[in-house]
Amino acid sequence: MGETAAQTARQTPHHRRSFYIGGQYVKDKEGNHSLQGQMYVEHLQPSQSSEIKPFPLLFIHGGTRTGIDWITKPDGEPGWASYFLSQGYELYLVDQPFRGRSPWSPGIGDVIVYPAEQIQKMFTASSNYKLWPQAESHTQWPGSGVMGHPVFDRFYASGVQMIKDQALQEGASQAACTALLDTIGRPVIVFGHSAGGPIPFLLGDVRPGLVKSIVSLEPLGPPFSKVSIRTVPGSPYGISNAPITYEPPVTDPVADLATRVVKAAAPELLDGRLQASDTPRKLVNLERIPVLVVTAPASYHAQYDWCTVEYLRQAGVDATHLKLEDVEILGNGHMMFVEKNSDQIAAEIQKWLEKQASNHRHTPTESNTT
Repeated sequence: MGETAAQTARQTPHHRRSFYIGGQYVKDKEGNHSLQGQMYVEHLQPSQSSEIKPFPLLFIHGGTRTGIDWITKPDGEPGWASYFLSQGYELYLVDQPFRGRSPWSPGIGDVIVYPAEQIQKMFTASSNYKLWPQAESHTQWPGSGVMGHPVFDRFYASGVQMIKDQALQEGASQAACTALLDTIGRPVIVFGHSAGGPIPFLLGDVRPGLVKSIVSLEPLGPPFSKVSIRTVPGSPYGISNAPITYEPPVTDPVADLATRVVKAAAPELLDGRLQASDTPRKLVNLERIPVLVVTAPASYHAQYDWCTVEYLRQAGVDATHLKLEDVEILGNGHMMFVEKNSDQIAAEIQKWLEKQASNHRHTPTESNTT
């Protein structure tokens, strides 16, 4: 095979720039103004412009994380930014508002910081704790995944606070990323991970002509529930906490989105919830946007991402489920893109992207709004 993808990625010449976008001026009680909700963006572009693919990639990180997740893995190896640059993609990496290099604003509510023990249990050393049936097979984290190991320590050091109000966070990220899409001005492939998973759907909802496709890496879920580090009420809009467009319209999600329990097909899976109606409401602005949901075999998401996919399909979305074990990629957890075999996973996603590239459901001249 010659050079590995990682070695090739290291050699990809590219241009780099950074900027801030979005936000609004807010007046305080003294009558002074501060900018809130702005977002840091890093733009990476292959130097060989003749080889750049037509659709840029936008990467949106998960909870307590930042855009560093895509740049360098905690073991020091190049991340997905390097891999996809090597494939000819132009990239936009963001720190969601109130996170990392996107300033936090006093007065927006309580913040969350997860202890190292929780990160070990859920992300890096889940095979030690076996909190879900698939956890025992987690083998792809580099090192022991516990405090004191240098890879874990670097990973935990890169974590940041996040605001507790997820609807507020999603709304702020939607607004800032929408401003970014408008600035880019042509269709973009949007990646979202975990708590950042609703953002691509929210972007597709308000800018369907600017979202070419969505790669959803173990998105927040399952629908109307939340299984993760902390137990909180589930997403009232099914796939998001912030409002999203349905047809017929949803005024009160609790009243309008009646649900029913769907039994899981196997004992190692969790039951899920779909819309109860025989004529379910449709996510009309997402119907023409292909979605790839990627699930790792050792993650806690392996229990319930099946229901997220079924919910999307029920709502009229063209959703494909890539279960990594189905393509003989084994041992990965929720942070699959920083694990030892991350380039293998990226290569499988790349296959799907290439397939979608020939499907011109969206063109640069298509309307940018609904």
